[in-house]
Amino acid sequence: MKKIVTYLQETLSEKLIVQKVDKKLLDILPLYIISIYDIWMTKVFDREVLLLSMAKNEHLTPMQYQKHKEQIEKKTNKIVIFVLANMKSYNRNRLIQKKVNFIIEDKQIFIPQLLIDLKEYLPNKTTNNGGLQPAAQVILLYHILYQNLSNKTYKDLETILGYSYLTLSRAIDNLLKLGLCETVGSKTKTILFKINKRDLWEKALNFFKTPVKKTLYINEPLPEKLTRITNINALSFYTDLNGENKNHLAISHAEFIALEQKGLIKQTSTYDGDYHIELWRYNPCSLSRNNVVDPLSLYIIFKDSDDERIEMALKQIVEQIQW
Repeated sequence: MKKIVTYLQETLSEKLIVQKVDKKLLDILPLYIISIYDIWMTKVFDREVLLLSMAKNEHLTPMQYQKHKEQIEKKTNKIVIFVLANMKSYNRNRLIQKKVNFIIEDKQIFIPQLLIDLKEYLPNKTTNNGGLQPAAQVILLYHILYQNLSNKTYKDLETILGYSYLTLSRAIDNLLKLGLCETVGSKTKTILFKINKRDLWEKALNFFKTPVKKTLYINEPLPEKLTRITNINALSFYTDLNGENKNHLAISHAEFIALEQKGLIKQTSTYDGDYHIELWRYNPCSLSRNNVVDPLSLYIIFKDSDDERIEMALKQIVEQIQW
């Protein structure tokens, strides 16, 4: 804790007096909270805060940190800040999404309740420009999952991904603006990825958009070659999570509209039907190597979930990728 206090004082230019919390405060907290954390108390900018560090080697999910924060703040009416060891950036991002206060020594201070956000790793939000376009997202995911696309020409990408030159040009411009790739050449343009795939994934994580444009229900079966299993049943395929006895299918929005125009889909519903359909912004088949949607698009769909079971499943997915 001494190193953390020094880090805070140097970073915030604030003198801190830190002491262990007294027994009176501990008595109002649940026993399991006391068993997990060492707890100190101090003031930051005249606000009383509790600093919590792990008392034992235990892995917690971002969802668990959020629940503990809410429980402790409700009991004590004090701001809770978690003092963490180094953490993977995708987990830091999830803590940030959930507005959980945390400090990682010499790396990051995120305390939104005190309007403090000093970070080393997160991309500059001013460069987001609306995030990734569908084709740009496909380029990144294909590069990470299947084939190193660095040093491929735009013509090469036309053959590999099936997009037109114009669509690829716009998609790569999108990647360039977000700082996710570089290009070389003028007449014959080539795309370059200068960081490894794991770092690229983590850098792009805040820019990815859910591929699901719309969800609906239908009663007619869809052509198998146009669809892939998705949602909970896809999570069940990749992880230990149990699936559902429901038909969850993904299809590209364009393909679905074409089927409707041909009269092959009679009726859609927003609440009930034999098939729960996700209409995707890009073709789910383009990134799939079986009858299930690709694991990283699936991760993106569920990355903001507050369900602890899903959080654990997403962790499994990331661990299974051959970075």
